[in-house]
Amino acid sequence: MAHDEKLIRDLEKKANQLRNNCFTIFGSTQMGHGGGTMSIIELITALYFHHIKFDPKNTDWPERDRVVLSKAHCCEAIYAALVELGVYPKETLETYYCYGSPFQGHADRWCTPGIDYSGGSLGQGLSFAVGMAYAEKLKSAITDINAGQGGFLQRYIVRYDPLYRSYCILGDGECHEGMIWEAAMFAAKYKLDNLIAIVDYNKFSLDGPTNEVMNLEPFVDKWKAFGWWVTEIDGHDIRQIVDALDLTTKLYGDYRPKCIIAHTVKGHGIPSWERDHMHLGRGEVIMKGIKEGREKYADI
Repeated sequence: MAHDEKLIRDLEKKANQLRNNCFTIFGSTQMGHGGGTMSIIELITALYFHHIKFDPKNTDWPERDRVVLSKAHCCEAIYAALVELGVYPKETLETYYCYGSPFQGHADRWCTPGIDYSGGSLGQGLSFAVGMAYAEKLKSAITDINAGQGGFLQRYIVRYDPLYRSYCILGDGECHEGMIWEAAMFAAKYKLDNLIAIVDYNKFSLDGPTNEVMNLEPFVDKWKAFGWWVTEIDGHDIRQIVDALDLTTKLYGDYRPKCIIAHTVKGHGIPSWERDHMHLGRGEVIMKGIKEGREKYADI
């Protein structure tokens, strides 16, 4: 569907608010995974402020869509969104990494209402999301209309729209791991068309350029070969993101899991972080980027 200009502008403004929230988080301890967090800001914005079903007043609502941040070290982006949604007060941003704070260095569903997945070890999130998607699909009822009819009528499946969909945000580096592809095979075999993987393809992992560490290409063809519906987008273009997300909903019923490959830039919007492809920044490195970011996004 076509999205009006006001929606796009509002989401772009919201993305800038999330960035500024992240700057507050990073500045509170002078550390953080700034590179990978900046590369998913628009993706998180489109999910939480346009696309998914989520009730800020009832974060355990059974019908909420599930969001699995497999690259859980970039949880600052979701923390920033939860504050904007009113789940947490603004002051919580400055408690990052503090004892007793709901905002820890990796996403943790046990201490942070609003988080669906506790992450740390990379490569595991897609399997978790697959499990949640499969659990919801198992609720589809098989009705035997042969009962009491003398066996003349065949069984048929009553297909229900899922109460929730499962979204998994993957880093490109963790797609080197075999566990990702085992989960991809399972999802295709069991026709999990209520599962959407979003790959933050920023081309850099902790150990260096992703495709020099272990070449993922042809990346699109790999997902297609595993039986997934796939599309590629600019992961910093809000319009492309919301179009792709809405299309995955329209395609429900095609019996295929969905994959959105979002081409992004690590450290997006922060010149020094972009230049250095920053992963985890501390001290002067993180503070320099915060200064650049606050100057650039100060007009919101």
